[in-house]
Amino acid sequence: DISEWPKAELFWFEKMEFYVPLSGESHSLSLEFVKAAAQLKAESSKIRLGVVDVSKEKDLIKDLNMTGTPSLRFYMAGIIVTSSDLRTADHIITWLKRKTGRSAEPIKDVSQAETFLMAEDLVVLGFFKELDNEKAEVFYAAATDIPNLPFGVTKSRHVFNKYEITTETVVLFKKYEISTETKKEDLMQFIKVNEMDLVMEYNGTVRIPCTLEQVNAISGSHAILFANKSEENFDKIYGEFEMAAAEFRGKVLFVLINTDEHRNGRMLEYFRVRYSETPLVRIVNLTDNVQYQMQSEEVTVDKVKDHCLTYLDGKAKPKLKSEPIPKNWDKLPVKELVGMNFEKVAFNDNKNVFVMFYAPWCKECQAFFSLWEKLGKVYEKHESVVIARIDSTANDINVLLQERNPSFKFFPAVFSEKVSWAQAGHKKMEEFLILKLDVGGSPNP
Repeated sequence: DISEWPKAELFWFEKMEFYVPLSGESHSLSLEFVKAAAQLKAESSKIRLGVVDVSKEKDLIKDLNMTGTPSLRFYMAGIIVTSSDLRTADHIITWLKRKTGRSAEPIKDVSQAETFLMAEDLVVLGFFKELDNEKAEVFYAAATDIPNLPFGVTKSRHVFNKYEITTETVVLFKKYEISTETKKEDLMQFIKVNEMDLVMEYNGTVRIPCTLEQVNAISGSHAILFANKSEENFDKIYGEFEMAAAEFRGKVLFVLINTDEHRNGRMLEYFRVRYSETPLVRIVNLTDNVQYQMQSEEVTVDKVKDHCLTYLDGKAKPKLKSEPIPKNWDKLPVKELVGMNFEKVAFNDNKNVFVMFYAPWCKECQAFFSLWEKLGKVYEKHESVVIARIDSTANDINVLLQERNPSFKFFPAVFSEKVSWAQAGHKKMEEFLILKLDVGGSPNP
């Protein structure tokens, strides 16, 4: 009973992990969670860790308004704090310690500053006139939620002078080991990679980010966020994308294309991105121009990181002009179309063809699959009617799709003209089961 947990004692903390048994992600996180618990116990920490099995504690999950798993929640004196970017024991412990105590190491003199900067390849040092002013508080808040980097803070005049700092600022120090074997090209690439913003915006007047040749020299792989900067939730989406970018600097170049900028229309056309699909993330390999679409409707730090790791491991599913034609693609009630056979089937003068365009990871699409199968069985023996589906994320087709997936289009016989059919929610999908098709006409519920 969470209501009975101590709230007045500031030294008492509870951290709980909500997980689904047998989930790969949950299993990996649970192992790190156990390591973190053991280390905290060895340190005699007052922080306590607990686990909740969401498959058993359904009432509790409902009371807590849990929406996704695995999830971490930190209960601190009755206040709930969450974080979605904790994946290792070290990060969990650092995050907890920063939440409950000091989030940045105080740097008192030049000697300590030099030791701090040499401790890791990448460190963050804040320079402030006072360590408790408003600017410093923002710095501490950021440090708390970036547990994978060391944070230091100083107000020492000598440290300011040592690094020629004249105003309150935050400096990211990145170390590069140079030896007699270091090549000029390697050093130049290190400098070029780190002088660029984490996310470069394509603005329609210059190539990404300055010239395409410069970019390709740094990374032939681009993770592109297609999003509307005027949308209310843009800052959140962009923030998630930018946080993921830090981990792949030098490996994947992160780029934003603003879909609300009319000059970027040609880019959407080039990458065959529908405005209704956005926001979405695609990785583009410029050496072979193959695209890899992120298998998720949500743009989050974890989703973007997983997509980049899958791509770098060579396991990402490419978006092709056409997938291979499946064996027995036309033997089942619902015909499985791909780019290579789409036009032949959809624009057949003797067939009335009803096609569902879907994304395999889309939950709303998945909700339609069984009903679409039933519809296929209804018309299985009807010689002039074809019920079909196609993965629109893996096949390029010359059909204008203005709706988000799932999208439905009816291709009548004789006229070979496509007719859009937009379905308002899957509660009305039962109507498809009594659908009547007039030869040469449109679908009538």
